[in-house]
Amino acid sequence: MLVGIIGGGSIGLLFGAYLGQEHPVTLFTKREEQAQGIKKNGIFLYSPEKEGRAVQVNASFEKESLTEQDVIIVAVKQYDMPELKPLLLSIPKHIPLCFVQNGMGHLDMLHGLPHETIIVATVEHGAKRLDDQSVSHNGAGRTNLALFKGHANLPEIFPQCTDPHFPVTVHNDYYTMMIEKLVANALINPLTVVFRVKNGRLVENPYYYAILKLMFEEIYSIFPSGNKEQSFDQVLRICTNTKNNTSSMLSDIQAGRKTEIDAILGYILKVAERKGVKLQTVQMIYVMVKGIVLERS
Repeated sequence: MLVGIIGGGSIGLLFGAYLGQEHPVTLFTKREEQAQGIKKNGIFLYSPEKEGRAVQVNASFEKESLTEQDVIIVAVKQYDMPELKPLLLSIPKHIPLCFVQNGMGHLDMLHGLPHETIIVATVEHGAKRLDDQSVSHNGAGRTNLALFKGHANLPEIFPQCTDPHFPVTVHNDYYTMMIEKLVANALINPLTVVFRVKNGRLVENPYYYAILKLMFEEIYSIFPSGNKEQSFDQVLRICTNTKNNTSSMLSDIQAGRKTEIDAILGYILKVAERKGVKLQTVQMIYVMVKGIVLERS
């Protein structure tokens, strides 16, 4: 299967390294220097279980060959999606698109795409881009897939990977799947920024845990999806599985990059406002993160 991946960040590199072991992968990058380096040397994948190894994949700064792919995985940050829309509209509508973003603010844009098959995905893995060609797989998890639009059989159109460290799970209900990830992102990312800690400390420190639980109660009141206890246990499991990881939002702040705070907590607060509900703890954490970002700018 010819696999195109748009985005050379941590998730794009992680998908490229694992899927590239079994499929011809082309990584489409924003910078020509990154594309040239990957074409020459491949993607270096590091993980606790294995020594660093290079996976040979193709890479391109030019986007013309997007039309040659069997499936395209869009792995850019949510705030880059509006800028990417003209490119997506140029891709033939018969090519399935898979979107891997935090939050749910991008779903409105997906409704406006003409493509016959659109997949949404959530990623539980911990990954960190070390440089243009290297990614560290720090926390094992799953990739969750669900159809957003279309009637395709996902195992037939999404590239399979037999590596046990990169499992893929198919879900029937994209909304419930994404709500579960939204809740986890809304808790883990902002709180690790405020407390300046790795993911695991949110469950190890009883005071951080108390805030985590309080935020969960507020968010669940807006998105009461599935079993409440199981939903919270899922968040705790992600914290534990990625306990030594620096969250993506904290990494972005440390690197001086834009954050997804508006796409995550901002989205939740807008939904709460539409429902006439005040989320005091969520609002407080949102304002604190915005203040931290302002201090860094």
